[in-house]
Amino acid sequence: MATTHWLGDPPADHEPLIAWALSRIGATVAEDAVVDVAYAARDADADLGGRFGARVAGEPQSPRHGRTQTFRLDGVAPARLREEDPDEPWAVLFDPARLIRGIGTVTGAVRGENWVELSLAPHASFADPADAWLPPGARGLVVRLDPVTGFLRSATLHDDQGLLATARTGELNVRGARSSAEAGRVAARMARTLVEPVRLTAGVDVEADPHDDYSFTSVPSARSWTVSVGGQCLTLTGDYAPDRTSPVAARLAELLAPARIVSHLAHVTAVSATSVRAGVRPLRTFPFSAWAPDEALTCGFTIDMETGVLVRAEAEADDRVVFRHVVTALGAPAGPVLPARAQPSR
Repeated sequence: MATTHWLGDPPADHEPLIAWALSRIGATVAEDAVVDVAYAARDADADLGGRFGARVAGEPQSPRHGRTQTFRLDGVAPARLREEDPDEPWAVLFDPARLIRGIGTVTGAVRGENWVELSLAPHASFADPADAWLPPGARGLVVRLDPVTGFLRSATLHDDQGLLATARTGELNVRGARSSAEAGRVAARMARTLVEPVRLTAGVDVEADPHDDYSFTSVPSARSWTVSVGGQCLTLTGDYAPDRTSPVAARLAELLAPARIVSHLAHVTAVSATSVRAGVRPLRTFPFSAWAPDEALTCGFTIDMETGVLVRAEAEADDRVVFRHVVTALGAPAGPVLPARAQPSR
């Protein structure tokens, strides 16, 4: 536990600390622990579903009394959790990468002697209403990260009424932990794109994709690029409305900001220092990742280490390429950046 992780010690400055912590979550490897999960007493469950929530307006909420549960785990590894993708409340403590897709902003970061604390706000479109820890209607989630193992030492969820749920690791005993530094660095670099600004131009060859509709609804984002593809010029952001964006346009957006893909991946292995192959978790379906929508797929990603942009992405099923995009040119924009809400033009 005292050994420094290969990412190095957490930096002291706020913005680098946020990027470091997201990198560490993206590269999570962990083993055994004892977990205490406590729920605050309430007269009614909070409706945290956001605009995708399934509850009908006016439907009564069920009462819930405060309770505490203790789970004693033995030999449970994150790899096994990703194979099954369970929704048990303790799973996020040992597999925090599942949180990344639902994060809208990181509102705070604090470094302690042997922990890093992040304050997270959910994303209105990407947070899952069924997520126990970061649903779209949550006020916020505070997680305390162990820098060496990637475990969450604690998670504290608040809604508009105050404290809703807490979870914490008690005894922490990691044994037989396995980690690929090369694969971890690629996943870590992808995760950092959630909070890193970038302005780029690019050319993309869509070598395989069953869709040809490039329509999208852009959302204000710190990341944007102007990309030429298929005779069209689009200004994309790293964020998009998943229910109002065509699959091929969503795949272009996820090339730019691949942090959203990380939560969907399992069995990540290194191909090179900048490339990985990965399977797709079962049940990671809200919203679908444009690159990892089905567990039958095997994905391959190659990143640009400086920006985190995917310069090659593909997904295969039964040894057949379903999607493949290749970035043929990548650079700084020449002249003024086009408006973030620009629409495709022929």
